[in-house]
Formats: sequence, structure tokens, C-alpha cells
Amino acid sequence: MTMNTLPPVAKSIFTFCKKCDADRYHVVLAHTSATSAKVKCEICNSTKTFSLPKAQSKTGKPLTGAAAKKREQTANARRSSHRNEYDMLMSDESAKVVSYSMKEKFEKNQKLKHPKFGMGFIRDALNDKIEVVFEDEIRTLVHNR
Repeated sequence: MTMNTLPPVAKSIFTFCKKCDADRYHVVLAHTSATSAKVKCEICNSTKTFSLPKAQSKTGKPLTGAAAKKREQTANARRSSHRNEYDMLMSDESAKVVSYSMKEKFEKNQKLKHPKFGMGFIRDALNDKIEVVFEDEIRTLVHNR
């Protein structure tokens, strides 16, 4: 059984029993829907509905009220901070502009012209990766391949 399919009827599954207040084996009695089944505890004989775990979205529940305002303020501050860093780095006239190719080797403190992401500034360079500050976000690109 995988986490996205129900176990077959008459098979045992290991899940939490509220009455026993412990993890116990339960027998599947019937499938009540595509995502839930009626199960019976093998110890106390109590029945309950077993549901497949819901897939967690990346952001969870949508926020409202004060929490939504706080998240928006944080996002705006992050964007503003990133924009300031990008403007400061791009104002460096001494940095030489190079075109991006994953086959080329790049050095730190170079301006980079990427065909998709536009102009960026190489913040850090490792053997096979570079960290580039673009106008919209910071991206890690491969190089020296």
C-alpha cells in the first residue's frame, strides 16, 4: 500500500486508535469513498473512518487578516532589499560584462548577460556553480562544464 491508495478490504493497517490511545492494527471493513475506508481496531473492536493523508501544499492554508498583512510586508521588505542589492552591484562600472554559457568558467564580481534572465552580477563562484544576483531573484547556475 502506498500513501495515496487505500489498503484492500480485509487487510490490516497500522494506524492510531483513539479509544486505545495508541498505534494499533486495524482491519479494513469497507471503502466508503476513494480516499476513506471504515476500519476496526483488532484490540478494542472500535470502528473509525480512516482517510488518506492530504497532500500538503507548499504554502499551506491561505492566510487572512493580520497574518496575510505580515507576510506581505515581509515579502515587500525582501523584494526591496534584493532590489537595492541588485542596483548597487550593477552600478559597478569596473566589472566586465560576459555572456553566459555553461561551458565557460566565470569569476566572482563579473556582470553576466544571460539569454533568459537578463543582466546579473556574479556574487560567488565555486568550481561548478555560480551564484548570480538577477533583477528578480538570486539564482544558482552551472559553469565550467
